[in-house]
Amino acid sequence: MPNQLKLQLTGVPRTMLLTTRSRVDEHQQQNRLFSDPTIFEWWQFLTWDEELDPLYNPIGQFAWANRAHIIDRLVQKHLQKYPDAIVVELGAGLSTRYYRVGKKCHHWFELDLPEIIDLRRQLDLESNHHSFISRSVLDFSWMAEIPATAPEKILFVAEGLLMYFQPEQVTQSIEQLSRRFAGATFVFDVVGGVTKGKAAKFLASIGAPLQWFVKNERDLTEMGLTLVEVRSLVQENCRYPHRIGIYRWIPWISKLPPLRNAALILETKIKRQF
Repeated sequence: MPNQLKLQLTGVPRTMLLTTRSRVDEHQQQNRLFSDPTIFEWWQFLTWDEELDPLYNPIGQFAWANRAHIIDRLVQKHLQKYPDAIVVELGAGLSTRYYRVGKKCHHWFELDLPEIIDLRRQLDLESNHHSFISRSVLDFSWMAEIPATAPEKILFVAEGLLMYFQPEQVTQSIEQLSRRFAGATFVFDVVGGVTKGKAAKFLASIGAPLQWFVKNERDLTEMGLTLVEVRSLVQENCRYPHRIGIYRWIPWISKLPPLRNAALILETKIKRQF
């Protein structure tokens, strides 16, 4: 393993530290949602960015960890159905999902910007079944690197990514996926307008503004996706009252659209549009 790594992340890549730390902390919880020894090991070589402190708190930590947990279960469901599946994590950051649930996957790809993949290569190893793609998600040439297979076996995952794209970039991304991978599964999360608050202003101040908001999941059907499963992260968090502390009152109002749609996790099928 490397010596202590000096991180010089800016903009959206900088936010990767928030979700990474959330999994480190979750791994150390007595009643943890999941075990993640890989990220716990990597963390000793990383440096926390103290300027992110205003955005990191127990509620946020649990929400990010629970989001990862929910997506883990959706990935597991796909792999149970397709043992020879191909999984592509878009904007993977320092995701360790491969080690948590994907080691029996036929081929797993981690796709992210060159500076993030360079960091990953100092911590992680590629293999015949686990590959890294050093490219922007919006540089669609990466699609040519995905091996030819039946599209229904392919699973794309975008965790904590699309909300940083401009709406037209999201539309273009889905159109490109539709041209090449119609029939594939796409799991991702979105945020609603209620998130345009203090946290969003802080993210904008560090060069990582939230740019794409949805009213509800019907917005996605209009973009060429078929809904398979929809989870409200706010409602899912309420299943763990011992972890959300003073927010225990939320279940009473979490069915109201603004809160219910504040953060959605979606499993979709990519439709052919052309």
